[in-house]
This record gives sequence, C-alpha cells and structure tokens, in this order.
Amino acid sequence: MRNLLFSAAVLLSSAAFGQFGTQVQVTVQSTANSDTLSVGPSQCGGSSSFNWRVTGTPCADLSLWITTDEDCRDSSSAQTSGSTRGLPSIPLSTITSSGGGATATFPVANLPIFSSTTTDAGTVACGDPGVESAMLLCAATKTYDGLGSCSSNVVKAATPLEITYDTKSPDAPSISEVASLDKALRVEVDAPEDAIQVEVVALREGVRVSSEKQGVNVGAVRVKNLQNDVTYQVEAYAIDVAGNQSPASATGEGTPTRTYGFYDRYRDAGGEETGCGATGGGFAGGGMLAALGFWLFSRRNRS
Repeated sequence: MRNLLFSAAVLLSSAAFGQFGTQVQVTVQSTANSDTLSVGPSQCGGSSSFNWRVTGTPCADLSLWITTDEDCRDSSSAQTSGSTRGLPSIPLSTITSSGGGATATFPVANLPIFSSTTTDAGTVACGDPGVESAMLLCAATKTYDGLGSCSSNVVKAATPLEITYDTKSPDAPSISEVASLDKALRVEVDAPEDAIQVEVVALREGVRVSSEKQGVNVGAVRVKNLQNDVTYQVEAYAIDVAGNQSPASATGEGTPTRTYGFYDRYRDAGGEETGCGATGGGFAGGGMLAALGFWLFSRRNRS
C-alpha cells in the first residue's frame, strides 16, 4: 500500500511538472531585434518602442523597468544604485492572449536619467545638449513549481535591452570629390564612424537650393534639380542613430554640365533633324545609314 501511494505521488508530481514546469525565458529587444536601442532629443515629446517575449508557462505578470544601475535585479525596488523608473507591467492574461510576445513603449522624457543630477547639481532635462547616458530596460516574471504553485523563483531577461540616450552630435564629415552631372552633382562624402546617414546640401549665394539624404553605405550622393552651367556650393552633414546632426563640412563647389550624347554631337556637327539631302548630312539619311552600317558591322563580327 505504501509503495502504491508513493507511486501515485510520483505520477502526480510528474504530471504537474509536465504542465507547470516548462522552462520560462524572457526576452526584451529593440523592434529591430537588437540588444541595443538609441534615442535622441527628437523623441522627447513621444515614445520609443521595444519588443518583449515570454516563452514557457509563467505564473505572474511581466514586470518592466528602466534603471541606470549596472545590472538588473529581481525587481524595480531591488535596484541598489542609480535611478529607476517603472513601466506598466504586462498582465499574465495579455502574455497568454498575445501568444507570448508583443510590442510595448516607454516615454522618452520619463527616462530615469532625467531624475538624476549633473556634477554641477543641475537637473538633466530631455533635450539638453551634450548628454550621453546608458540605461538598462529590465524584465522579470515568476514560474510555477513542480506541484503547480506559483513559486518565488524570478526569471529575468538574460540580456537586458541597453538604451542609450544621446544628444552628442557626430563629427563633421568631409567632402572628397564633387563631380558634374546633367542638372545634378555627384558628391563623395567621408562620414565619421558613428554616422548612419549623410545629407548633402547645394546652396547658391548662401540659399539652400536642393538637398539629398541617404545611408552612409550607399555610395556617392547625387544632388538633383540643379541648373546647368551654374556654380553651387555644397555642404555635407552626418547624422547618427539617435538623429543628431553634425556641424557642416568644409564647403565644396561644383557646376552641373549638360551631358552630350550621340545625337547632341551630331547636331552640333551640323546634322539636321529631318531630310535626306546631302546638305548637313540629314539625320534620316546620313544618320540612319551610319546606324545601319554599325548594326551590320556588329552582326558580321558576332557571326
């Protein structure tokens, strides 16, 4: 009888473990599925998004908080240094109904660094220039024990989301080459390492005429909508991941020039647009014969 009871207990505990003992894992990442997220002054009036995910079978809400502490403790109240700001928890019912993951947001102006003080005893405000500070977005929940009871065991995100608030401008880029195009300029820009975009601006007598923005790895920047035979000044700016813009580069110069093709050179040499007379080497006569001869020559070389 004793062995029978023992066996029943083992079976019951095994069944409970199978139902409630599924390993729980917590993940918090940027919406680009990265462990880092940069925010800047342009977001001070709004929110920034992040992804959370809980796998397994948790038994408690997902607690979320942001701290300037060096690591994430078991809860917001357990953080021992720096400043901490709690975020709304994700209810257990939401974790279940969402399939274990979704996107949440936090107000940028409510980051914990804005409750800290600087070395001169002044309060740091969202948008203040020259600020660069790293924080951690932490997440934690609890798991069932083998008997189906919600235990005190806390499961935290193995890798917290590192949030960097940055209002430091990148260094100014440099312009290495300005080449003439038809109604445009092709500008080669050397950007600093922390830049993700460059913007090139064309000016005429100090007035902005046209500009183009693109990623740093795309290649030369083509500034369009310009006039041929007009000299423009060009300046370049670097933009980092937080949206901070650098000072202007040293100014370059360029003059768009009309690009001449076969027909333009033919007209400049005295060719006519229509007619088949000898005078002017009419396009329908001499031009078409020349094109026909080139086509026949090309076919003979390929055969």
